[in-house]
Amino acid sequence: MSKRNPKIVTLGGGTGAPTIIRALILAGFSNISAISTSMDSGGKTGVIRSDERDRVIAASDLLRNLLALISPQDSRKKNVTALTSILNFIDGRNRNLGYTIYYALLEKYQNDFLKVQKHLESLLNIKLKGIAIPISLFPTNICFETKSGAICQGEHQLDRQSLSKDTIKKIWLKPKVQATKQALKAIESATHIIYCPGSFYGSVVTNFLPLGITQSLQKTKAQKILITNLVSTRNETHRLTPQKYFQIFQRYTKLDLPFNHLIIPQSTQKQFNQRYPAVKSSYTSEHSHFLGWPQNQTNSLKSKGIKILRTNSFYTTPQLNRLRHDPQKLKAFLKKIIKD
Repeated sequence: MSKRNPKIVTLGGGTGAPTIIRALILAGFSNISAISTSMDSGGKTGVIRSDERDRVIAASDLLRNLLALISPQDSRKKNVTALTSILNFIDGRNRNLGYTIYYALLEKYQNDFLKVQKHLESLLNIKLKGIAIPISLFPTNICFETKSGAICQGEHQLDRQSLSKDTIKKIWLKPKVQATKQALKAIESATHIIYCPGSFYGSVVTNFLPLGITQSLQKTKAQKILITNLVSTRNETHRLTPQKYFQIFQRYTKLDLPFNHLIIPQSTQKQFNQRYPAVKSSYTSEHSHFLGWPQNQTNSLKSKGIKILRTNSFYTTPQLNRLRHDPQKLKAFLKKIIKD
């Protein structure tokens, strides 16, 4: 695959992966394989999985990634906005209509998510900028052990303990499940793999756990790019340094060099706190902090040949003082990395 037509894989879910997908599309890329976890057990997804007695995968991240693959031009079409508004509708019993429709189509096409995507493309009369792929089609749950020795099951427990000082020590799947052949093929043939921001263990690391993934990561010749979160989560990334990121990725990818590029904020934590005191205060109340590091904390990775790339490609929300990655600011940055 030439640099003119790079084959890009994104790994992640939540709101982070769709943001990166949108940035890639704005940068002009259209050969995107958006791989997401399928083990969520919280919120509306958890209700559906519970109702189905854990016999279905979690499709929430899959659907978010799929919708993110709609080009900006197509997203403004009346038929597209009409359907996406329906897919995002939540009724009085807190049920998401999009999930209901997607699960119905999965059942109609016997879990063939590619046929589901083609059905939606045909319905909307558009072509998406890639494909949305679940990491596995077999129902499973994440399990994790904390530093105190507690063992928990379900991503909803990970979310529930997000403010806890009892940080995650180890994570695994129960039962073990096979990765989808489409995810394995996409990783092996990729020119670039992007580890997206999002729940560190719930949306990113969990993608390495299905059977076959680490072997495909060994086979691929792709350049691997890690985009870190902007703020920490107390039980997952509190005081995490770039070196610690590297060590955790090494452990779960089983790669000596798990990523070649590390994209982090230009500002250090101290600089950010001085410039955005209201945002800092907002996150401090949740035991979170800005994830920005001085140069001396990245030197050990630079010595391994990892390119440290700094950019303040974020914005702050005016009302709630939240931080968000900005697809418009990221697009030129990602285009330069991938084209180079």
